[in-house]
Amino acid sequence: MEKSLYNLKAEQGLLGCCMLGGMEEAIAAGVDGAWFYDLRHHEVYRTLESMYERAEDMDTSKIIYELRNKNVLDKVGGAAALTDWQDSAPTKFNAPYWLSELFIYKTRRQTKAKLENALSAISGSSTGEVDDMISSLQTFILDMKDHVGRVKDESIKETIVEVVEEIEERYNNKSDTPWGIPTGFLGLDNALGGLRDGALYIIAGRPGQGKTAMAISIARNVLISGSPIGMFSLEMTKKELGMRLMAVHGELDMSTAYRGALSKDDFKRISKSVEVKMLPLYVNDRTDLTVNMLRSEARRYVSNFGVRLIIVDYLQLLQGSKEARKQGKYEELSEISRGLKLMATEVNVPVIALAQLNREVEKGGGKRKPQLSDLRGSGSIEQDADCCMFIYDRPSSDEGMETFGKKEMNMVIAKNRNGDSGKDIGFEFQPEYTKFTPLSPVDR
Repeated sequence: MEKSLYNLKAEQGLLGCCMLGGMEEAIAAGVDGAWFYDLRHHEVYRTLESMYERAEDMDTSKIIYELRNKNVLDKVGGAAALTDWQDSAPTKFNAPYWLSELFIYKTRRQTKAKLENALSAISGSSTGEVDDMISSLQTFILDMKDHVGRVKDESIKETIVEVVEEIEERYNNKSDTPWGIPTGFLGLDNALGGLRDGALYIIAGRPGQGKTAMAISIARNVLISGSPIGMFSLEMTKKELGMRLMAVHGELDMSTAYRGALSKDDFKRISKSVEVKMLPLYVNDRTDLTVNMLRSEARRYVSNFGVRLIIVDYLQLLQGSKEARKQGKYEELSEISRGLKLMATEVNVPVIALAQLNREVEKGGGKRKPQLSDLRGSGSIEQDADCCMFIYDRPSSDEGMETFGKKEMNMVIAKNRNGDSGKDIGFEFQPEYTKFTPLSPVDR
């Protein structure tokens, strides 16, 4: 292998630091077998790591004894070699230097292997497999770029100062706006504090209960405030989404429009509805998206278009990696939910993911308030999400509560890391416009 891909002196220098008491630094950096080109060096490191975990002193005689018992000592050059490594260290405080050196060589080897695997796999692959492979490669490179770019650990001191400054500014300006991006629904914003950067929000419900309609209603409110949105629609085409957005914005009944039964008022509504073409909405309607492809595209949307919110419709239609798919649907959904949370953190914008509830919620006539256990497919969804919200029919004495073409619905906040959970928020749903509006306080 090319010498630019390994540095045996750096490997020995790090081992010397570890023997002199620098194991904490190595463990904190996540050192594992990938950091060592020489397998014998990795064996020595594993031995030192095992001794550290057992809280044993890093005494040279004990290290020699352990390595001899594992038949490793002679392979690395005997006790004299260990002494040389300690001399080259020559103190545990040099561990950060040797770690930074080894990280560079590890990165080179991993990148070379990733590129070679991609070139090998591309031959005879289908279009979907090529897309998946390219997005996986992009994610790897971007992850590596982020990791390499972190030149120092950040103290929480600067973060606390920023929080205090923001609190003081809001107090001085008497600001009662949400800390995050406003959804346009006051009750929801009061409960959530707005949509916060890096947070994953789940909006779930049974089929036909308005998950997409709620997402589009929120999207429309965010868009008209001037914030660009990236939407990944695995269920509806770009044209169908455009029609939904037009209907919400202009209160236009699309079924009437398609029948040609338009009144003069309808034509006025069409004029208003076409205003949505000016809104900064970027739509990806591919139905074969994997979570890696999604993460790659989301990064591009944020970087190129300044996207401030990402919406995924819906979670259970995303695909996981081949390895996860082989392990079953539960593991695949676990990978997907974790990938969505990582994506939110990486691009540092809010992510709304729609999800299905299982059939348990329909028991008892479908009027039971949904619970976290009703999320379909994987318990990791509720674990990874910062907030879980469920749409369901609003309980009332009047069956259905459908009056004047409106239906009353509830959204319960079942989980909320940044606020109270268990809160119910009432909405009016207008089916002909697929539009949600706040429920009048008089009707509550």
